[in-house]
Amino acid sequence: MNKILRYAVTATIAYFAIFTPVFAQDNLPKFEIITPGDGQTIYGNKVPVLFSVENFQLVDYAQNPKQAAGQGHIHIWLDDPNATAQSATKVTQDTHTFPDVSYGNHTLRAELVTNDHKSLVPPQIITVNFKSEQIPSAAQESQTSGFDKKTATVILVVVALVIIAAWWYTKDEDDEEKPEKASRPKKKNKRKTKK
Repeated sequence: MNKILRYAVTATIAYFAIFTPVFAQDNLPKFEIITPGDGQTIYGNKVPVLFSVENFQLVDYAQNPKQAAGQGHIHIWLDDPNATAQSATKVTQDTHTFPDVSYGNHTLRAELVTNDHKSLVPPQIITVNFKSEQIPSAAQESQTSGFDKKTATVILVVVALVIIAAWWYTKDEDDEEKPEKASRPKKKNKRKTKK
């Protein structure tokens, strides 16, 4: 009986040791940056950031300063090679906008953290590289859109030719109608004259 009991205890421990991490993985937070995407170009000097957070509740750390399972906030750094909790922008929603970002290449780093600003276990850190550029002017857009002055001129000439062809076609019909009118006998006006 002692052997059966030891076997049952060993089997139970082995079952929980094997399957508990599998079940726990389903409850791990899933964290990603939707925009900017890695390699994306953002036009303008404002950079909107959109996060996707699953199995984790974003809360205001000032109102919830104590660590609680399954909740926290996001630390983000833009072009900060020495990222620390103190230098981070603290975000309690799934969106944030950086204003007045210089044009060029940028690195955005984001980490999902607990209410007391500590890393999760395992850490949830994402880094994306993106570029920001000036919004193209109308002259630049026309050069890149393929609809420039040459294209407009060609369209104008084609439209003019269609109008001339339509006029020429209807002109021939008008000329054919005129001879028919000319071939009709004219009514004579008889004037009565007094004799």
